[in-house]
Amino acid sequence: MTFRLLKIAVVVVAIFSGTNMLAQEESANYTKDELLGKINPSSHPEFLLIPEIHCSRGGIYLRKDALEALLGLLEAAADEGIELRVLSGTRPFGHQKSIWERKWSRTRYMGWQDFDKAKDILTYSSMPGSSRHHWGTDVDLNALENSYFESGEGLKVYEFLQRCAVEFGFVQVYTSKDLGRTGYEEEKWHWSYMPIASKMLEQYNEVIKLSDIVGFEGSQTADSVRIITNYVNGINFE
Repeated sequence: MTFRLLKIAVVVVAIFSGTNMLAQEESANYTKDELLGKINPSSHPEFLLIPEIHCSRGGIYLRKDALEALLGLLEAAADEGIELRVLSGTRPFGHQKSIWERKWSRTRYMGWQDFDKAKDILTYSSMPGSSRHHWGTDVDLNALENSYFESGEGLKVYEFLQRCAVEFGFVQVYTSKDLGRTGYEEEKWHWSYMPIASKMLEQYNEVIKLSDIVGFEGSQTADSVRIITNYVNGINFE
């Protein structure tokens, strides 16, 4: 058995056969700060840097098990002549706040009601405290436009991900909304490591309340847009 096939086998067994790695993640308890992204991944013991050779920039972190699985996925892609490039990984609360507030202050929103402004931003961008990127489980790959994945090299990338990502535990959580999924529009670039992320979502729903989604401009709209019900939980699981 080649090294790559051995690595794939280990990852697949870990995901689907209840090995120690998955058992540990299933029993893990995450703090409220972890769930809200109020951590520093550079000093958190469960996070590691993604090797810069695989990234569009330096300084991108993931949780250790998510990174191990991602490296297996990248290797499998390379064996098929496909390059996967990480554009974004962990985004702490402060990072997401800067993205959100930059959009909130756009001149194009002058005269808009706060609810309408929030809904428009939420087309693709999360409120701070509600983003899966806080968790260290999710990555954006190759491009941030769906059109890239619909033809040429981008289509090859997407077809590979649809065929192989689940073998390594990754799922496209923001799929088409045609079947009734709520929340963000489709994001063909956003893939989530579900062995950890599913447990973090479960715990998020247990401990995080609307009163925790605060500390940024526009936070008063969290209730009216139903940020937890429609966005945090508006995902595809498989």
